Amino acid sequence: MADEDKKIFIDEDWKAQVAREKEAARAKAEEHGDDAPEAAAAETPAKDHADAEAVEPNFSGLVDSLAMQGLIALGIIGPQDAKEVYVDIASARFIIDTLMMLREKTSGNLTPDETGHLSSALAELQRFYVARAQQVQEQALKQAGVDLNNLRTPKQ
Repeated sequence: MADEDKKIFIDEDWKAQVAREKEAARAKAEEHGDDAPEAAAAETPAKDHADAEAVEPNFSGLVDSLAMQGLIALGIIGPQDAKEVYVDIASARFIIDTLMMLREKTSGNLTPDETGHLSSALAELQRFYVARAQQVQEQALKQAGVDLNNLRTPKQ
């Protein structure tokens, strides 16, 4: 690709946003009679364009994020207006295996709360996985023409 074909986009809106936040903090500090407006500006948390609160990453957040992905893959969580549920058993299994690996690799390095959170999230995902895998198997048998009500155990 030639250098002329490359387009560089520089988002400078954030600079204006930061300048506005500093000015607002400075005005607020002056309004309250503070002697150090820079300190007030430094204490004001920077916000993104959507004004969402910044969240510090933590272990429980990681576990929750992976668990949410697993619930979506199992079709437990999805769009409210969806008429069909999309189930991806392989992805759900991968996420469960990832959480199991995470539990193994962090063994002895977590707080009791973190260990409990990971164990309960993993147990919940495994329960949903077993139920959904059974539903998928039953559906596959129905599509293959197998009557589930007429299955008999072989006589010995």
